[in-house]
This record gives sequence, structure tokens and C-alpha cells, in this order.
Amino acid sequence: MTASPSSSGAVEPVTATDPAADELEVFRRDGVVRWDHVLTPGQVADLRVSVERAFFDDGRPAEGVRDLSERRGRPLDLALLQKVNLWRSDEACEAQVRRPDLYRRVEALLGGPVRLFRDHSFYKPAGKGERSRLVLHQDNRYWHLSPPEAVTVWMALDDATPENGCVQYVLGSHRWGRVEHTRPEEGAVLVEARSEREPVEYPVPAGSALVHHANTLHGSGPNLTDGPRRAYALVFVRADVSARGEAMTGVPLAADLAR
Repeated sequence: MTASPSSSGAVEPVTATDPAADELEVFRRDGVVRWDHVLTPGQVADLRVSVERAFFDDGRPAEGVRDLSERRGRPLDLALLQKVNLWRSDEACEAQVRRPDLYRRVEALLGGPVRLFRDHSFYKPAGKGERSRLVLHQDNRYWHLSPPEAVTVWMALDDATPENGCVQYVLGSHRWGRVEHTRPEEGAVLVEARSEREPVEYPVPAGSALVHHANTLHGSGPNLTDGPRRAYALVFVRADVSARGEAMTGVPLAADLAR
């Protein structure tokens, strides 16, 4: 099952009998497609444990955690946290990296063999308010892939809702090419893209995934709840993609990692 925006901006399921249910068609049209039931309840529970361990050490941010809400010259807010390459030291994350069913579905979207570019996790703690908002952006603004044939498989570890900052997408923006980004305020780590089209919120339950193209404009609202909003993501690139002009031969082929 996939999802499509309604006139109210909410996302409604598309039935399997609808021609638009073909995920490749939806992906090419919208730049994002929803995959339900990607994780079992047990896998969600295991990944939550892995993420908590990866992000916190005795209540403090662990080594390698980055605060994306950082403003240079100011105390850290610790409101929008990210960590990369968890799979190299965590069994539950490694098991996701090695799943053949995931990379084969990605290959169908990108039209050829893929490499695992990275995995990463996002953590929005409770009680941080607006500082936990993720501004609108294209992933390839940071990655510099050519051609930009890459997707992120973003897996919800908590029910992602408008209240806790579910992902928002500007549908079809992956076809616009590179979009100009600017810093939303002085000293901000992240850069922001502007769009005349409003993004559509994509709430999903824990265990479901959102799969978006590297050029699809997206962001997320703040976590305004009393619990964390956690997610785990895999990023795959088509095997012929280069990064900053260099071949990505050092990045493993997903088929070689699969069990």
C-alpha cells in the first residue's frame, strides 16, 4: 500500500486496485513512496534499544552524536540529534543493512544495482519545542551525488505524527533539480530551501517507512509531545553514482552485504 495527499493535506492510503498503487509510478511522480510494515514489532523494539544506546552515554550525548539544531557560538540545545553509521557497531542495525528485500525494492526504484551509502538515525527529544524542527532541504545539497540517484529509507521507530514532527514532503520537487539553499539564521549548521508549494505531512506508524529521492524537498515539524520521536534510515545510491566527482567504489554494494 502507498499513500497520496488528500485535498486537506493529510495522507490517505491508496488501495491495491488503484493504478497509482504501483510504487514505482508513485515514486516517479511524487519523489516519495510509503512502505508499510517494513519492521516487525520486535525489530522496532530492538532498534529503539540500539538508538538509545547509540545516542546517550550515562544521560549525555554519546560519541559521534551531532546536534543539528546547533547555532555556532551558542550553548547546544540538543534538540535535533543525528548519528551516522550505527550498523558498524550494532547488531540490530547491521541486520537491517543486510536485508535483501529492502535493497531489491530500492533497486527497482533506481533502475539498477545499489550501494549502501550510509545508515543514520534521527532523535527528537521531548521538551525541545521549535528547536527540534528540521528545515526544508534536499539531501543532495549535502551529499553532492552525480547523478543524484539515491534514496533514503526512513523507518519510524515511534508513531510519527504532526504533533511530534513527522516528515513533510514537497511532492514532485525531485524533478526540479538543485534548489538554492540559504542559512535560516546566522550560525545555523543546516541550510534551508524555499518553496512556493506547501509540503505535505506524512504521518506513519512505528514500523512503516518513507522512501524519498535525494532531491525531494523535505523537512519535519517540531516535537511538541512528552516523548521522543525516533527514526532509523538507510541511504542507498545507484552503483554508477559519484560523490564530489569521485567514483564510490569504496562504498559496498548492497548485494554483497545481504545475507
